[in-house]
Amino acid sequence: MKKGIIGKIHGIVIDILTKFLVVLSMLITGTVFLNVLSRYILEISLPWSEELARFMFIWLSFIGAVIANAQFSHMRLDFIVEKLPAKTAKVVEGISYLVAIVLFVFLFIGSLRYTQSQWDWRSSALGIRHGIVYMITPICFSIMGLQFVARFIQLFISDKKGEV
Repeated sequence: MKKGIIGKIHGIVIDILTKFLVVLSMLITGTVFLNVLSRYILEISLPWSEELARFMFIWLSFIGAVIANAQFSHMRLDFIVEKLPAKTAKVVEGISYLVAIVLFVFLFIGSLRYTQSQWDWRSSALGIRHGIVYMITPICFSIMGLQFVARFIQLFISDKKGEV
């Protein structure tokens, strides 16, 4: 993404998410390691650690998807588009961005509804609201949708008016 205002904001968001992902990775590793030690040394299981690790893994997966999307690390079949003339390739790319935007709007709405439906349900070991755990899904789907909106704008406007 170019370094206009949208690119700078995006860069800050991705930087914050990357740092949070590193912390989350260390916490999940520590939690699982603590549970393994507890099982083999003390011969007891820590039920809260399994639940916490599962919840952190959900957050880790969705935040990782946002970062992968930011770096174009997601699966993409572009060998056909590369063979098209430049203008046609640009239109096809724009259409694919629009499809992705529509998809993320539906994913955002569905995940928001699911999060709301799970809000009052509490986890058994930690007592954490499942809505808080699943809250990461609408947040990440909205960020990924906005990433595609920015790419779409950049694709068609940046050539005419400078950086976006």
